[in-house]
Amino acid sequence: MRPMKMLLVLVALAVCPAVALAHTAPTPSQRTALTQAFDRYVHAAVPAHCLRDEVSTANRAWAEAEFFGVARGKLIPSCAKFASNGEVIFHDRNGKWRFVTAGSSFENSNGTCGARGVPKAVMADFKLCG
Repeated sequence: MRPMKMLLVLVALAVCPAVALAHTAPTPSQRTALTQAFDRYVHAAVPAHCLRDEVSTANRAWAEAEFFGVARGKLIPSCAKFASNGEVIFHDRNGKWRFVTAGSSFENSNGTCGARGVPKAVMADFKLCG
């Protein structure tokens, strides 16, 4: 019976690869471009080590950036003035990351999840709602 269970798990992973993969780290060049896009959005030069960037596997033209200036449970001093909660969503258009939306919650007042212009698959990949 065990080989059958293993086969079912492998089939489930093959059918739902997005569940297995989820979002991914950007390439070095994407990370640089995303940091620059974030800097334009906040009108400041934020050190790259203060951010966490991720690219959607549902659609690689979408990425999110968020503050992540914590090491060993403590705020990194050089990141302190940039501390925030929330996520910034970018879309790669014509080779340039452009700001789409930002927030700490993407749950709408009617209980649905969404952000104008952001595909549902990307919303789910980044787990932007619950």
